[in-house]
Amino acid sequence: MKFLSLFLIAALVVPALPADAQNRKGKGKGVRKQADTQGNYRVMVVDVPEKVASGFERLKPKALLYRPITTSKTKLPLVVTLHGSGGGRRDIGQKKWQGTIRQLLKPENQKYEAMVLEPQSEGLWDPKSLETMLEFVIRENPDVDLKKICCVGYSMGGKGTWEWAMNYPKRFAAIIPKAFIPDVSKIDGMVDLPIWAMVGDKDSKPRVEGIPAMKKALVELGSTKVKISVFQGANHATGSGRSKEEPGVFEWLFSWERE
Repeated sequence: MKFLSLFLIAALVVPALPADAQNRKGKGKGVRKQADTQGNYRVMVVDVPEKVASGFERLKPKALLYRPITTSKTKLPLVVTLHGSGGGRRDIGQKKWQGTIRQLLKPENQKYEAMVLEPQSEGLWDPKSLETMLEFVIRENPDVDLKKICCVGYSMGGKGTWEWAMNYPKRFAAIIPKAFIPDVSKIDGMVDLPIWAMVGDKDSKPRVEGIPAMKKALVELGSTKVKISVFQGANHATGSGRSKEEPGVFEWLFSWERE
């Protein structure tokens, strides 16, 4: 009886956990907030104002922008990276520190300093909407080097990269479209654009055959700045990883400057 009384008194003295702490222990378990900094990079969410975003087609008005925390450069290259068909479904905050920025954070790539812009689309990328967003980002970040803006994308992102450059061929210093079906109907303006296209040889026939055909068409028009990488044994899914392992990508990408 004496033992039971002491137990009841102890239970009354111990304070209950606050509601927010209980939530963290319960249904909040497993939810991690992504850090805003990694290495020498900081990430911020760009909110495009309604007056700018009102004309967007499928493009979401929020994007991630990564930039070096410390740099000796007064102007920085900008890499725009376009996701594939599944990338528009997740909350923008859950997409931090993935894709191109992960590659830049690797020790062997830390000598390359650049901003990275990662927009989101709820369907196929619309070149006009992307161009409008980019103009807004440039206005808000005057240290973007306008001669060194590049675009990279895989699958739907590769198609978006290609079509954006095809419609605005003077915008980019270089592009890397990957695993896409190229439209060659308006490539006359892309003859002087550095292009590095990539695809797995086990990808779909329109991609596997279309990318070399695109190169051939550009070379026949006089291009000397187009090249392709074909990954042996890679299908559409595994080609993404292989493209990230391709050596010399950033060295090539940042070696170009728009005239």
